[in-house]
Amino acid sequence: MENQQVTDAQLKQYLPDLPKGPLDNYRKKASFDWRRMKLVYDSLNTIKLKHDIWSFMEGHPLFKHTEATRVLDDERQITTKRMYTIYNEQFLRFEKIAEDPKLFQAESEAMFMFDSSLAVKISLTFRMFSNAIQGNGKDHHFQIIEDVEKAKIGGCFALTEVSHGSNAKGMRTTATYVPEKRQFVMHSADFEAAKCWVGSLGKCATHAIVYAMLISKGKNHGLHTFVVPIRDPKTLKPFPGVIVGDLGEKIGLNGVDNGFVMFNNYHLPKEAALDKLGGVDENGDYKTPFRDPNKRFGAALGILSGGRVHITAISTYYLQKAIVIAIRYSAVRKQFGPENASEETPVLEYQQQQIRLLPYLAATYAMKIFSVWLSYTHINMTISNFMGEDNNAAARGIELHALSSAVKPLFGWTSRDGIQNCRESCGGHGYLKAAAIGDLRNDNDANCTYEGENSLLLQQTSNWLLNVWARRSTITANDSPLGSLQFLENVDQLLKTKCSWNSVEEFMEPANLILTYKWLTAFMLKMTAEKVAKLKREGKDNFAAKNDSQSFNAVTLSVVYGENYVLNNFYKSALEYEDVPSRLVLLKLVSLYGAFLLEKHMATLYIGGYLSGSQGSYLRDGILRSCALVTPEAVALVDSLAPPDFCLKSVLGMSDGEAYKHIQSSVMTYPGSMVRPEWWRDVVYWQSYAPSKL
Repeated sequence: MENQQVTDAQLKQYLPDLPKGPLDNYRKKASFDWRRMKLVYDSLNTIKLKHDIWSFMEGHPLFKHTEATRVLDDERQITTKRMYTIYNEQFLRFEKIAEDPKLFQAESEAMFMFDSSLAVKISLTFRMFSNAIQGNGKDHHFQIIEDVEKAKIGGCFALTEVSHGSNAKGMRTTATYVPEKRQFVMHSADFEAAKCWVGSLGKCATHAIVYAMLISKGKNHGLHTFVVPIRDPKTLKPFPGVIVGDLGEKIGLNGVDNGFVMFNNYHLPKEAALDKLGGVDENGDYKTPFRDPNKRFGAALGILSGGRVHITAISTYYLQKAIVIAIRYSAVRKQFGPENASEETPVLEYQQQQIRLLPYLAATYAMKIFSVWLSYTHINMTISNFMGEDNNAAARGIELHALSSAVKPLFGWTSRDGIQNCRESCGGHGYLKAAAIGDLRNDNDANCTYEGENSLLLQQTSNWLLNVWARRSTITANDSPLGSLQFLENVDQLLKTKCSWNSVEEFMEPANLILTYKWLTAFMLKMTAEKVAKLKREGKDNFAAKNDSQSFNAVTLSVVYGENYVLNNFYKSALEYEDVPSRLVLLKLVSLYGAFLLEKHMATLYIGGYLSGSQGSYLRDGILRSCALVTPEAVALVDSLAPPDFCLKSVLGMSDGEAYKHIQSSVMTYPGSMVRPEWWRDVVYWQSYAPSKL
């Protein structure tokens, strides 16, 4: 109801009219208000926060873009200066996040829309570091939180090791407790045990959240967290016993100084342990408030899921920018057309262009709505855990871990494929750096590997689901506080049903797509469980049985589980949205997104006997029809997603639609583009010399 009360005048205050130009023809076709569409995932508070941040950036000389790529050290430096500049403005304080958790993601979006490196660095240095301490720490750690909030220190998050990433239980950094000294001795046996890929550690971080094996009285109690001083905040020199460095240039995100660190019998006070969920007492005896060790691990997983939760939003931001650029350009780029036509046809009108772009437009809305919900849910969980108010924290943490382990890969891969389609759909001009799509592709690439390489991360989800399947008849709401297991309701009866629809209209009805996905998710879980059981009967142990059940089974299961939940969330959000014109368009996007996802699993739907005969053709025809229905709305839909032009920074995607004028300006003013090179004599020399040797 809050968004229903927002007036058009309030929206226009922060979202001014778009400039007139070549995009007007499409904008006039839209059946909804592009400003009001924002409120399906935004609020007036979040719109205002983004507006305030962008206005500050646009007016500050430090945030001016350059045309040419900076050298690595300059990129590190400008990103760090921007980070402290924007952080010192304190647009969003912790107490504001507690009042309105959606503001956290709004701040994140504002940063990512301007520069990915800035957004990642500020999140790692301040937000993730502080959140980890709040979630796992005790009263004596509050001073560290206060120092980081005042930017007196800078933090980072050190989990991955050189030889261990996804297998957290195999990590080799140790923290051995010495009762006589009330100290932990942190040690890295060799370079393979070095913490690596630690964002903000390479040059800047003074402290790190380090995950290490807690050893006391000769017993390994597993992975625990410690807040560890790395560098002297006054000199930035590493402390004795710490070896720290920068990993160097990467494919993208080069404003972020990813680093590595090793410890050589580095002594830490007992207070360095973040032991709210479990740790050793003064004598070295292990204590935890959880009787069941799995519940301690489950509660810890809920906190650790924060990185994956945030990546769902990050992947969305990259695709969001790319789809804005590609659709705006496709609406003004004209090629060919009917014979004897007075003018050429916008490439957006071609079926192949539509099917390459519009399903990803629908996916962007689904991902946007879901990532806002997921972030909101995780922040509330973190606050409840901090206050000790969640009686079902373990189950909630385990389910969030499973869900985020599925959705993070799903979103990373969707963005990867969507951005590539956007790049190709823009033709040769899309290859220009000034088109801005290439950098989005490179920056998003990290989402497919960090916080867990996607294919391996999916095993976290499938392992949980397989355990759930074994006790499906006794599942209660307490086992699934987030509701991701609703597809198991009457599952045995559900799996006996067959598809009864025989028209495009029936197949594209959102409720029918939802039901089909429910069946598909249940079928994949049943098939995977049966495959594992069969392999065990043949004599394979648990590890081998699960390993040999990944391709076409467990991996697909986890992806489908994530898709099912995201689609349901999208449909529910669309149905509940108050603005009727926007709701009707959103439901079109739900149909397109659901059908687009299902078509990829067509073979499984036939193998399982859910589809038969020519039913699959209705689904494909429905996708094409949905694309045609969405086309007139497409420009207004991306207008709703688009950041200000100075953030978009694309010659192809500016809001005025004057792509060719922007290309001309870019290529003619690029540094040195029309100047004879200093090495011109080399050209003249070889032109005169080379032929005589041929």
